[in-house]
Amino acid sequence: WKLLNGWKFVPGKLTDGQFSEEAFKKWIQFVRDKAESSGHLEVALLHIGMVLVYGPPDEGGLWINKTIASVLNEKDAEKIRDGFRQELNNSRGYHWVKRTGKEDIEIAKKKKKMAEDAENSGYYRFAQTLRGLASSYERESMSVIEEHQRDIEE
Repeated sequence: WKLLNGWKFVPGKLTDGQFSEEAFKKWIQFVRDKAESSGHLEVALLHIGMVLVYGPPDEGGLWINKTIASVLNEKDAEKIRDGFRQELNNSRGYHWVKRTGKEDIEIAKKKKKMAEDAENSGYYRFAQTLRGLASSYERESMSVIEEHQRDIEE
């Protein structure tokens, strides 16, 4: 558990800081093959998604490497996207929610921008996942604001 949940090094990242898209693709296929044959595909895909949060930006300027985004966008990559969304949400860490909900509103804006950038690059499924995460932050901020309003009124 500690090994998998502390894993933040995306395979394909080289010691000189470069990213080998070929090595990354080979690793993804290797893990899928091994996990499927052992009956652990679903959990493996979730963990792949979780580690992809820590991938490098693309050299062309996109906030995420396009090879990684392509994997996240694949039709059969729902579990990978689930893991990515979970880790992106959890990477915020522990925090104190203020009554204004302002922090969650700002995070939602950032996630929407990430989704927009992903969609503009052709990663529609992946963008939808990011929009879902942004919506959850918006709902949370509204919930906090409404709760604070009730406290004031009482």
